[in-house]
Amino acid sequence: MIGYSKLSQRVALTALICCIFSIPVFADERAKDNAYETEAPPAGQADDGLATEERGDADIRTKTKEDTHTLVEAFAGYRFLQVDGSGGRAAEYDYLHSGPTFGGMYNRVGNDFNFLLDGNYLNDKDYFGDLLADYRGEYRFHLRTESLFHNLDHEKLEDKFSGTGYQSNDLDPGGHYGERVEQDEASFRYKLHNFPLHINLGYWRLLRDGSSQLRFSDTMFGYSGTNTVNAMARRLNQETHEGDFGFDAHLGFVDLVYTFQIREFNDNIATPTYNYTSRTPVDPANPALPGGLQQHNEDPDSRYIAHTVKIHTSLDGGIVGAASYSYGTRENRSTLTDIQGASQGRDTLQNAAGDFVYIPCKEFSLALKFRHQEIDRDNPATLFSLVDSSTLSIRPSLDTQRDTITATVSVRATNTLTFKGEYKGDFLHRDNTAFWNEPLAQVSQNLPENSSVHKGTVTVLSRPLKGLSLKAQYNYSVTDNPSYGNSFGEKHEGNLFASYNSPNRWGATANYRLARENNDQLTVSTFASTSFDPIANPITRNKSTDNATVSLWYTPIERLTISGSYGFLRAKTDQGVLFQDQPTAPPAAFANTNYTTQAQIYSLTGVFHYNKKLDLSMSLQQIYSFSDLSPESSDFANNGNTANIEQISNTKTVESSISFRAEYHFTKNFSSILDYSYRDYDEKIQRLFNGTVQSVSAYMSAKW
Repeated sequence: MIGYSKLSQRVALTALICCIFSIPVFADERAKDNAYETEAPPAGQADDGLATEERGDADIRTKTKEDTHTLVEAFAGYRFLQVDGSGGRAAEYDYLHSGPTFGGMYNRVGNDFNFLLDGNYLNDKDYFGDLLADYRGEYRFHLRTESLFHNLDHEKLEDKFSGTGYQSNDLDPGGHYGERVEQDEASFRYKLHNFPLHINLGYWRLLRDGSSQLRFSDTMFGYSGTNTVNAMARRLNQETHEGDFGFDAHLGFVDLVYTFQIREFNDNIATPTYNYTSRTPVDPANPALPGGLQQHNEDPDSRYIAHTVKIHTSLDGGIVGAASYSYGTRENRSTLTDIQGASQGRDTLQNAAGDFVYIPCKEFSLALKFRHQEIDRDNPATLFSLVDSSTLSIRPSLDTQRDTITATVSVRATNTLTFKGEYKGDFLHRDNTAFWNEPLAQVSQNLPENSSVHKGTVTVLSRPLKGLSLKAQYNYSVTDNPSYGNSFGEKHEGNLFASYNSPNRWGATANYRLARENNDQLTVSTFASTSFDPIANPITRNKSTDNATVSLWYTPIERLTISGSYGFLRAKTDQGVLFQDQPTAPPAAFANTNYTTQAQIYSLTGVFHYNKKLDLSMSLQQIYSFSDLSPESSDFANNGNTANIEQISNTKTVESSISFRAEYHFTKNFSSILDYSYRDYDEKIQRLFNGTVQSVSAYMSAKW
């Protein structure tokens, strides 16, 4: 870390070095233009001997050059970082190390050839590059790469279960975790010169590299010894490769599109292993757990292959029709050696779609959409464990069929008033639900075989005054068989939006969204204390959401613009929660539980053009957020109490940031820029990840 005095000295020194040693890259367009300029001789004077054909070629070159526009930009500098405390949440997506930064852009737009090269480099884990070349629309090449860094938390394991048969074991107590995520993309498009056909080639790669904290357990229910919760560092090196080939052709009345796609996921790090403890349960009727070195927490490799065919009519007509069909297979390519049969999983996916749009006039439009999806999952009936030479029976997978129907009508009553109505029906069917709803475990949910969701939407758009826009929307949704604990049975949602702009003076926007949903159809099955007969327990759920945002910008004087915004986000859920910890425990205890999350966001920004040479800007932001889990006091198995859950679940944080930017223009093409930012993360309850990050960047910029 560097102190403030040393930091300011280094900033000043760096700015001086940048001024002295910055070497701009530019092109003197006027000098180049002179090579193509021709001047007609005065009237009555003889020609200089330049042939007519040569003069014509020169005129063509002159015209081509005049129609070509070129823009070049470049910058270089240095960024200093000072970190106090954790810093990983204050700057979650920032690699917390000082270093040089540079970048540039070259853009050429011509009659036949267009070229763009753009990029910037912050550090070896955060950069961006983009290249695009197009020749007459017949050859188009696009290359893009980008990378960012994500700081990950290191949860501290403590012996919170001392005396209860549990202990914690952090195998990497001083570890710092984070991952770099990189995306690379390349595409090529070729158009046949005399035929309306395009050939398309594409490649995409996603890379995750770094390390994260892996938490896992070495435990057994009904065991008289000590159980252990472990944490360790896990190396990340995962790649996803995707390639596609296809063509699209205009065949008279319709257009035809075909695409072949293949995607593979590979984990280049071996599956983690751990030397487990051999455990024998108190009840001899239950099987023992063998010890020794065993694999755990695998991220299996996979492969996906798909073929897609699309056909549609002209997109600029009053009647447009489109249809598509896709067939794909997804394979599990597990490399586990402890378990045999895990690599035999295979899914078959089929998707079909149809669209119809009718626009007889500008005042009316009708759109119909249909979507169909089938997923057939094929998994092995058994798995064989080499650890204890046992055979495990596997339940049949859930196959699903899903249909979605959407109808949208838009009526433009006047030039300033539009009405829209939409209906959406979502119908889901599952096979083999009987195997999943059996009470094979202590707690089982009743997953419905058929579930349908109906949603209606009404929207009103209006522009009653110049510069004023209004929008009101209402949605109503109902589900006959909610699938999960967080699914709704009935939902009301409304949205109001208003925007006003007075040119060059002030403007404001306001938005409010509310949602109310409930579910009183959910049941959870548990076991009685003296038998394994399932007991159905009804659980009700109510959730309310309120979001509001307001923003305002104002220009009090010609060179100063001030903008501010406020956001309020709140969600509250009231639901019965089941507490039970072991199959042989007494009947489950229920507690009515309220869970609330809320955030308030304040921001203020100012931009001041002091004169033609100096631009100043400053931004302030503060976020207050909290989450609160409040179950009613209730005792459950083994003298547990909901108060302990409340204590470890509540959070309260304040995130503050301030940034300042100054840019001084030495000339029309050269400028010097200074950026400063301060970010602070303050968690009031846990206080584990509190930290502050300060950043100072100084660099030179040039453009032509």
